[in-house]
Amino acid sequence: MRHGAGSFHVLADVETDRRATLEVGWMDGQRLRLLNGKVTPLSEHLSALPVVAWTAAAEAEVLVGAPKARRRFMDRGVVGIHPAALELLGRYREALRQKRGLLLGDGAGIPGGAGVEIWNELLGATAADVIAQRHRYVELLKVQLAGVIEASGLPFPPIELRYRPSPTNGLEGPAAIADALDRIADRERRRQLPLLGPHRDELEILWGGHEIRRVASAGERKSLSLLLLAAHGRVMEELGRTPVYLLDDADAELAPPTVAAVWGVFRRAGQLVATSNRPQVWLTLEVGRVWEMEKGVLQLVS
Repeated sequence: MRHGAGSFHVLADVETDRRATLEVGWMDGQRLRLLNGKVTPLSEHLSALPVVAWTAAAEAEVLVGAPKARRRFMDRGVVGIHPAALELLGRYREALRQKRGLLLGDGAGIPGGAGVEIWNELLGATAADVIAQRHRYVELLKVQLAGVIEASGLPFPPIELRYRPSPTNGLEGPAAIADALDRIADRERRRQLPLLGPHRDELEILWGGHEIRRVASAGERKSLSLLLLAAHGRVMEELGRTPVYLLDDADAELAPPTVAAVWGVFRRAGQLVATSNRPQVWLTLEVGRVWEMEKGVLQLVS
């Protein structure tokens, strides 16, 4: 959207295994999302056009930010390979919201925690599905990340991904989760907080056996975050969903050899759109078309 503008509208004709027209817009504070001229949920948009996007601010949080950034990363992966999982994640968030309200008493004079058992039953079943989906995605990601790192030739130490579900035995299914919720019920009532469930999951990303934030440089973290995205895209491709890759200013702060190594990994991608504030970067890389944006006008350069 241009500075000062109150709206925007983007339309794209998409051809994957089928043809579709996608539209996204914003006007008068309302979001517009259309598929073939009809208002549709986000999951249907993602089914029509899988997208893998990298931005510096969001991806840096995955490596060094709070655990919720890594939970979002896992959920992006889950939805990337199975868009309908958006509905599952929504169900879990809604059940968790209801439980939080009950633990707090909703400010209506209701004792905190009254009626929580009903929501624990729903949370147990939904949490088991969320945990199973996250675990499956992380296992697939590990395989593709190893291949991506090897293909890049970057001198990384061993990189390890560890999914830590909440509860720790969450992969055993709904009954195990329900039992764990029962055991912790009194503590949750005292704390007035849901203390257990996928909203407290963690994904550990280790750099040579150490926390990445403590040992990797800024450049190393950035290049790894790009390779994580490439691995995510390959997981989708292996499952028959070829995404469009969007990389925003991915070359900034990286040495030219590192940029070339990362670019070499992404070059095998289907359709890739990358931006940079340094026009000269495209002179050293194998690219297709080069466009230039100036004062809101996009022009084909080569």
